[in-house]
Amino acid sequence: MEWEIIYAGLVVFGAGIIRGYTGFGFAMICALGLAYVFPPAKITPLVLCIDFVASAWLFWTVRKDVDWKGLKLIVLGALFALPLGTLALAAVPANPMRILISLVIFLLSIALLRQKERRLSPGPTATAGVGICSGFLTGVAALGGPPVILFYFSSDRPVVVSRASMIAFFMMTEVMGIVSSISYGLVDARVMTLSLKLLIPLGMGIWIGNHLFGKFSNEAAFRKQVIYFLMAISLISMVKFSMAAGP
Repeated sequence: MEWEIIYAGLVVFGAGIIRGYTGFGFAMICALGLAYVFPPAKITPLVLCIDFVASAWLFWTVRKDVDWKGLKLIVLGALFALPLGTLALAAVPANPMRILISLVIFLLSIALLRQKERRLSPGPTATAGVGICSGFLTGVAALGGPPVILFYFSSDRPVVVSRASMIAFFMMTEVMGIVSSISYGLVDARVMTLSLKLLIPLGMGIWIGNHLFGKFSNEAAFRKQVIYFLMAISLISMVKFSMAAGP
């Protein structure tokens, strides 16, 4: 129906602003907002397709700022651990695990806010460990993004480097997700048609968010804004998954 497209466009527009400004958060906002009008089997491939467009656009503008050395270790670690998380999913109830992970992310975010001095950039072992943690959490609970976000914003890297590296990371994981969705037949003609219809509000939101980042962000304020947003996402996740796990 036409009203569903209008509603979806508003959700994507708002999520695009957040994505353009912070470099993340699009998938979570869309997954929550679009759940009111579309079935879950359509939401995931739809979000992956339009978020990949957002990632590719943002990546082109920030590609020179990406920390490729560290990102390579994170992606390799994630690829190694993702199948392990998928195996663990068979043995561990999904929603209690998601609630626990969201709580840990919330507490770590509070710790970051109280952090007086940012740590020196971690070495290769710790960087690969973040990737392993992210890959495992992706497989077991589809929550692989927050460890990478916390990793970048707890270090002494400039925010432009952290934001650019996160954008590149999410673009790579979205490619893997799209390939997986295609292999299971989830990306059909309806998903592609709807994705094309949402490109205009997506583009408008991304442009506004990217413009706001370039004009208003500074190191200290941006870091706090990202952490507060991560705390909000973790709280929303706890409520959402608690309700899903209820009677």
